[in-house]
Amino acid sequence: MIKDQFNIEMEDISEYPLERSADYNFWEEISFTELNESILAELSDEKLKTFFGVIRNGSSFKLNDYFYRIKTD
Repeated sequence: MIKDQFNIEMEDISEYPLERSADYNFWEEISFTELNESILAELSDEKLKTFFGVIRNGSSFKLNDYFYRIKTD
């Protein structure tokens, strides 16, 4: 669980299978750990809250060169 600067827990997506796509056609799996260490660690708390909220609500979110979402079957 990630907490903001006020020690408030943000949405938790760590238990969900995640995937990313550069073009919205081909989706590849990515672990939360890999995403957290490579991308999320550099984001501001506000951007993190937005990212987690959008992902948890079933939409995709663009960060840098990729769209991210919870894996769908």
